[in-house]
Amino acid sequence: MMEVAHKGKSSDLLKEIPKAPAYLDTKAKSHFKKIAKLLIASDSLKRIHVPALEVLAENFSQWEWAVREMRKKNKEKLGSGYIQKFNSGAENISVYLTIKRDAEKAIMQCFKQFGLDPKSEKELKREINPDQGDLFEGFKNRKQG
Repeated sequence: MMEVAHKGKSSDLLKEIPKAPAYLDTKAKSHFKKIAKLLIASDSLKRIHVPALEVLAENFSQWEWAVREMRKKNKEKLGSGYIQKFNSGAENISVYLTIKRDAEKAIMQCFKQFGLDPKSEKELKREINPDQGDLFEGFKNRKQG
């Protein structure tokens, strides 16, 4: 039988930081708590969002690791954190750069889900003023002339 990780209604707005899952490493758990705190403060974290929060926290941890590894390699030899050279002489982007890039994509996707980038923030907070009326109705009722 599968255990339910997050109980309650999916629309429940969380007021307390949920417990970070055990499978996240220490850094990811720290990100999980920090991001959850920010989302709760802005009334943006619902129970249904917790799995996306886990993905966001894990990818922040991977991103940080990759950036650190690239810096270490670049200190040893400038550019070696970005380019991987093979014994055959062939070159490719480094695994660190690939991990960093993939983590950034996932982070940005999660940002969009939570409205943490300017465009999605505007889209998620868009509310229709009932005093404005329906734009389509206005066109429909317009006199033809």
